[in-house]
Amino acid sequence: MSEPGVVSMKQLRRSTAGRYALFNATAVSSLGGFLFGYDNIVISGAIEHLSKYFQLEPASIGWAAGCALIGCLLGSATAGAIADRFGLKRALYVCAACFALSSIGVWSAASFSQYVAWRIVGGVGIGAASIVAPMYIAEIAPAKVRGRLVVLYQFGIVAGILCAVYVNMLIERSGIESWQIAHGWRWMFAAAAIPAIVFALAILFSEESPRWLMKVGRQEEAQHVLALVSGESAARSEAASIKRSLAEEKGGLQELFEGPFRRALLIGFLLAAFSQTSGITALLSFLPEVFKSAGQKASDAFFQSVLVGIVNLAFTVLAIWLVDRTGRKTLILLGTCLQALSLAVVAFLYMVPSAGSGILGGIMAFVAGHAIGNGAVCWVIISEIFPTKVRGLAMSIATTAIWIFAYLADQFFPIMQKHLGSHGAFLVFSCMAALNFLFVLLYVPETKGYSLEEISRIWLPHSAADSHSVNTSNQPSGSLL
Repeated sequence: MSEPGVVSMKQLRRSTAGRYALFNATAVSSLGGFLFGYDNIVISGAIEHLSKYFQLEPASIGWAAGCALIGCLLGSATAGAIADRFGLKRALYVCAACFALSSIGVWSAASFSQYVAWRIVGGVGIGAASIVAPMYIAEIAPAKVRGRLVVLYQFGIVAGILCAVYVNMLIERSGIESWQIAHGWRWMFAAAAIPAIVFALAILFSEESPRWLMKVGRQEEAQHVLALVSGESAARSEAASIKRSLAEEKGGLQELFEGPFRRALLIGFLLAAFSQTSGITALLSFLPEVFKSAGQKASDAFFQSVLVGIVNLAFTVLAIWLVDRTGRKTLILLGTCLQALSLAVVAFLYMVPSAGSGILGGIMAFVAGHAIGNGAVCWVIISEIFPTKVRGLAMSIATTAIWIFAYLADQFFPIMQKHLGSHGAFLVFSCMAALNFLFVLLYVPETKGYSLEEISRIWLPHSAADSHSVNTSNQPSGSLL
């Protein structure tokens, strides 16, 4: 027996193993985000050359750029059910396989139809990762650090985007145009195979979600994982809470659409939708063109796009530091307020001659608001608010809204610019950001510092919720349904 205040070797080994398990789980989630970001944005550097290689017409060029979205929708719609049924590690392996196969498949594509097929496979990986990666780390991480570890998934996305831009630039400078058309664009996609293999290896050495293990009756394994990341005492308490929560949940679509958790589902869906209606995806997709429309030269527009990417990364890092300190709701309110105001300023500046630098500042402020708010916190909230038995299914439904509304924003942004002018388009996005602010203020509860089981109980009738429920002062007084 060790003396009081002296850490035994057994305790030290357990602590070291726990830190390793949590670090590896965080690495798995972040790598899933990295591949999401890389595979989603790499097309921006490849589209010109592959269009010439396959001799595409304008309509086909649009399909070449957007076909992965079909896979994204399919992946996000099915990944949750796969995770609920077979476990989160197996679902993550599916993501890794899709990323690796897609990168090699596009590299070797002999026809445009083969290219499209492999890009759709990559899209399945993106859509599935958008569900499983944040869900995985949310179900393993202790409550006190869960927020920042889930935000590291968003950091992975932003890092993947910057890496894709950098790799595209390096390959673009590596050969003459004829080589770029024949081979260069292929290597842009092939580069993703390396992180995909690393991702698969990291999954191999990671732990399964303790909540999924508990759900399928593997209680000893679940207790082991909980003890690793939280300690023996906390693990016993958390295991008891998970058991109690599982006993209260029925599982299945009926509980989501007709039971007490339908309000959580609607909040998750609307939160995901609002994260895109302020135009973040559309803006990033057309960023150089936005700066050109403000009077900037092409070379300046590219440089300004890089500055925006750096701002996105920097404020995502800030969100990691703040999310478990200031809370989820506070950050998303701050971010959406900044988005609404900055977009209104950008709309005004488009009516002022020679306001290019001001427009750059406004757009950087808008992206900063997204990074610190919706970009980081939306994933955290969606991964927290659903009950264990149907978390994967509910996250699939909610996250599908991101892909639907991102696609709609992409499609309608050029149309709004044509009919309303750039100032009108940005004013519409500003109004949507303001609506997002009001929605979060009125209907989204604060979840900082609570276990997933405690969060689940806020949706139950007060008579069914126990004394460990989330503080009801953070809940909206009204009801969405």
